[in-house]
Amino acid sequence: MSRVTMCFMAGLILAATFDAAAAEDCAIDQKYRPKLFKQFGDHVNVPDGLAQDRHGNVYCAAPNFVNQSYPGTIMKMDKKTGKWSVFVAGLNHPETGRGFPMGMEFGEDGHLYYCDNQYFADKNYKSRVMRVVIDKNGEPQRIEPVVENIKLANAMRTRGNAIYFTETFFDLEGKNLGGVYRVPISAFKERPVRLLAKAHWQQDPYCIGVTETTPLPHRKDTAATDGMCFDKEGNIYTGNFGDGHFYVLRLQRDGSYAKPETLIYDPKIFPSCDGVCYYAKKNWVIITDSERNAVRYWDIKAGTLGLLWENGDTDGADGLLDQPCEPMVWGDKLIVVNFDMKFPGLLNSANDSVHTVSVIDLDRGGGPFLNLFR
Repeated sequence: MSRVTMCFMAGLILAATFDAAAAEDCAIDQKYRPKLFKQFGDHVNVPDGLAQDRHGNVYCAAPNFVNQSYPGTIMKMDKKTGKWSVFVAGLNHPETGRGFPMGMEFGEDGHLYYCDNQYFADKNYKSRVMRVVIDKNGEPQRIEPVVENIKLANAMRTRGNAIYFTETFFDLEGKNLGGVYRVPISAFKERPVRLLAKAHWQQDPYCIGVTETTPLPHRKDTAATDGMCFDKEGNIYTGNFGDGHFYVLRLQRDGSYAKPETLIYDPKIFPSCDGVCYYAKKNWVIITDSERNAVRYWDIKAGTLGLLWENGDTDGADGLLDQPCEPMVWGDKLIVVNFDMKFPGLLNSANDSVHTVSVIDLDRGGGPFLNLFR
C-alpha cells in the first residue's frame, strides 16, 4: 500500500510517495530507529502521559478513550525489574463516571499531579487537575482534585512551588484559543482552585499565556495548546496540536512570563505539535508530531529544527511510531508513547489492537536541518 510522507534531507524538503519500507529508509539515521519498549493489552488501549519518580520508575497514563470498558488507569514500571503493574485505577469523575488521565508529573512535594481530560465525555468544564497523594514508601493513598473548571486539561509540568498545565480548547466563537496555566500549590491548600470561564481568560490570574490555532485545510483541527516543558532557564515551550505552531514563553526577572513568542510556524514541514520534553544534555526540546509519525527536536542554542525519526503508517508492533504523543527522556533513552487513536488527516489510519510505547537511543548525536523559520 502506498503512503505519502515527508522526508527532510539536510536543507531539502522532498515530497514523494513511498511504501512503508521506503519511508523508513528516508529517516536521517537508522541508529535512531525506534524499538519496542512495551506492548500493553487492552487494559491500556490508549496510552498517553508519562512521568518518572525520583527513583527512575516509569509511569504511563491510559485514558482508554477507544475501549471504555476498561477504566482510566495509571500504570507503573519498576525500574529494577522492568515489570508493569497498576499504580492507580478508576479515577472517576462524579458526574461523568469516568476518569481520563493524560499529562502528569511528580511535584517537588513527592505527589503525582495529572490532567483528567473529561472533554470527550462532557465539554462543559468537567476536566480537572488531580493529585495522587503518595506516602514515604511511594504508595498511593488517595486521589483529590486540585484545579477545576477546565475544558480540556492536557499537559502537566511542575516547577518549584507551582503546577503548570495546558488547556487545549477555550471554545470561544471565532477564536481557536488554548492556554498555559500556572497555579501555586499554596492556592489549593484548603480547597480546589476554580478557573474562570474561558470568556474571561484575560482576567484569570492563573492564565499566563494564550496561543491560537489556524486549522489546516486537510484536518480542520482547532486544537491549540498541547505539550509543554521547561528548559534549564525556566522558559516554557509549547505548541498547537492543530497546526504545529511552536512557541516559547520566556521567564522574566520578576518571575512572570512574556507572551508566547513564535519559534516555528510552517505547517508544510511541521503540522502538529503534541507532547514535548526537554533534553538537558543537548539543550533540545524534543517534540512529537502526531500527524507525521515523527519525533523532532528544537535546538535551543542553534535555533534550528531537527528530525530524529519519521515512519509511515504502522501498527507499531515492531516499535515504530504509531501516532506518537508523549516523549520523555529517561537516562540516555527517549521513551515515546503511541496514542494510536485516529483523527481526520493524520497518517495513522486505524485504532489497531496493538498498544505500544517505543524507545529511541539518544546517545548517538543528531542530524542538523535547514532552519527555515528565523
